[in-house]
Amino acid sequence: MAPPRPSRTPRILLYVFLIAVAGIAAYWNGLRAPFIWDDDPAIVSNTTIRSVLPLSASLSPPIETAVAGRPLANLSFALTYAMGGLDETAYHSWNLAIVLASALLLFAIVRLTAARLGLGQKADTIALLSALVWVVHPLLSETVEYTTQRTESMMGLFLLLTMYAAIRGRESAGWLVVSVLACAAGMATKESMAVAPLAVLLYDRVFEFASMRDALRARGGFYAALAITWVELGILMWRWPRSTVGAAKVSPWTYLLNQAQMIVRYLWLSVWPRALVLDYGVPRAVGLGDVLPQVLLLAAMLAATIVALARWPAAGFLGAMFFLTLAPTSSIVPIASEVGAERRMYLPMAALSVLAVVAGSVVLERLRERWPARTRMLTVAAAGASLAVVAALGVRTMRRAGEYATPVSLWESSVARRPNGRARFSLATEYIDAGRHEDALAQLREAINDYPDARAGLGAELVMQGRPAEAIGVLNVFIDDNPSLPNRIPARLLLGQALLSQGQLEAAASQFKAVLDLDSSSRSANQGIGIVSRIQAARFLEQGKVAPAEVEAREAVRRNPADAEAHNILGAALASQGQLAAAIHEFQETLRLSPQHKGAATNLQRALAISPPQRSR
Repeated sequence: MAPPRPSRTPRILLYVFLIAVAGIAAYWNGLRAPFIWDDDPAIVSNTTIRSVLPLSASLSPPIETAVAGRPLANLSFALTYAMGGLDETAYHSWNLAIVLASALLLFAIVRLTAARLGLGQKADTIALLSALVWVVHPLLSETVEYTTQRTESMMGLFLLLTMYAAIRGRESAGWLVVSVLACAAGMATKESMAVAPLAVLLYDRVFEFASMRDALRARGGFYAALAITWVELGILMWRWPRSTVGAAKVSPWTYLLNQAQMIVRYLWLSVWPRALVLDYGVPRAVGLGDVLPQVLLLAAMLAATIVALARWPAAGFLGAMFFLTLAPTSSIVPIASEVGAERRMYLPMAALSVLAVVAGSVVLERLRERWPARTRMLTVAAAGASLAVVAALGVRTMRRAGEYATPVSLWESSVARRPNGRARFSLATEYIDAGRHEDALAQLREAINDYPDARAGLGAELVMQGRPAEAIGVLNVFIDDNPSLPNRIPARLLLGQALLSQGQLEAAASQFKAVLDLDSSSRSANQGIGIVSRIQAARFLEQGKVAPAEVEAREAVRRNPADAEAHNILGAALASQGQLAAAIHEFQETLRLSPQHKGAATNLQRALAISPPQRSR
C-alpha cells in the first residue's frame, strides 16, 4: 500500500523558502573563496572540462585526480566552466545549489516518512527543522567552499533522490525508473554511492514492509535493478583505478583503528563544530590500546543501533544510516592519502540531524504530557531553542566560510588545529606564493618529520634560495627513499641543477640520465645533459684537447639545439682543427640564436678573415 502523503498547503512553499534562505545566508560570504589544493588538477589544469562537447572528452576525467572515475562530476565542472570559465564564484554557487537541492530532498523524505508514521502536522515541523539543522551545519562547509568536493555533495544529492523516488515508487512505477537512474548517476559521481541500494532496502524493510521476505516479493525486480548499478561502479573503478585506495601503504587494521579516532571526532564536531580542519593528514601507526575508549564507544553505538532496529525501528534506521553512509570511507578499506575528512560526514550528518530533531520532539511531547497546563510555554521554548540552534550553527558556518578567504589563512588554521606534515607542506607552498620564503622553510623543515615527501619541496626551496649544498643532501635522501617512482623526476632535475651549480658534472649527468630512464621524452633532462656536455667541452678546449671538445660540443648541440654557447664552442673546436667552413656555420648559428653574443661575432670575423676566398666560376 502506498504511504499516505501529507496534505499540500501554502506553508510548504514557505518551508522551501526558509531552507533556501538559511543555506544562502550561511555560505554567502564564502562564494568568492579561491581554488585550493585538489582544485588545481581537478579544475584549473583539467583540460577535459574546457568543453562540454564532445561528451567522450568531458566524461573522461584525467587519472589520479579528484574526478578520476567520476565522469558525471567532471561533466558538471565542464558545464560550470562553460558558464563562467575559471570564476570561482560560479563553482561555489553551483556547489551551494546542490546542497540546497539536497536539503529540500531531505525535507521531502522526512516529511513523507513522518506522515507514514502518523505524526500528522508534526511531520512538517520535524522535516523543516531536520533540513535546517543539516543545511547550515559547519560540517557541510567543505562541500561548498572546497570546490572539488562537489563530488561528495552530488553523490549525496543522487542518493537522496534515489531514496525519495523509491518512496514515491509505491504510488507510481515511473518513480522507480527515476530511482534507478538516480542511483546510476550517483555511481558515476563518487564511489560512496555503493551503499544506495542497501539504504533503499533498509528503508523499505523498516517503514514499508513487515518482513524482508515481503519486501523482496513485492519489489525484488526493483532491488535487482538498483544492484545492477554496482556493475557500473565496478567498471568505473576498473577504468580509473586509484593508487591511494587499498592496503599498499597502510593495513586495513591500522586504518580501522585510525577511523575509530576520526569517527569519534566527527561525532564531537556534530555537537560542537569548532576548530574545523581541512587536512587531517595520513593514517598514523596506532595500536588498539591507543584508541580503546573510542572503539568501546563506537561498539556501544553499533550495539544500540542493532537493538533499536528491533525495538524502535525508526530510530534504529537513522543509526544504521549513519554507519552505512560513513562505511565506504571510514571502515577497513584504506584510503592511504587521507586519514579523515569532515566532508565524509555529509550524509551521516543528515541522519544525525533527523535523529536529534526527532529526539527533541519526543522529549517535548513527554514534557507536554507531564505538564499539560504549560503546553504553550513549552512550545514557545522549544521553538526558541530550535531557532537558537539553527542560528548558532549558521553563524559558525559563516565563520568557517570566512577562513576560506585566502589559502594562507585556511592552511594556517589547519596547521594550528591539527599539525601534520602534509598540512605544513601546503602552508609552505602558500607562503612561497606570498613571498614569505623564510616562513616556508620553517614549515618545510617541520613537515619532513612525518611527511617525507615534503623533502622535495624543501629541496626545491633551498635551490631557489641559492643554497645548493644543503639542497643536494635533502634531495638525495628523498630520491634514495624510492628512486624509481615517477614523482622523483622533478626532484632529480632539481638535484641535477644543484650539482651543476657546485661543479659536480658527473653526478649531475647521472641524475639527468636517470630521469631519461623514467621518461625518455624529458626535455629538461636532455637540456641538463647538454649543459654538462657544453661545460666539459669548454674545459677540454681550454686544455687544448680539441678532439674531445668537439665530441662533447656536438653532444651538447644534439641534446639542446637552442644552446647558443654550445654552438659557439663547437665552432671554436672546429676552427682549431682547420674546419673553417663548418666553424663559420656554427658561429652564424650562435648569432642567430643570440644576436648579442660578442664572442661568436669575434670568432666569426676571425674565421672569415682566414678562410680562403671561394673561386668564381
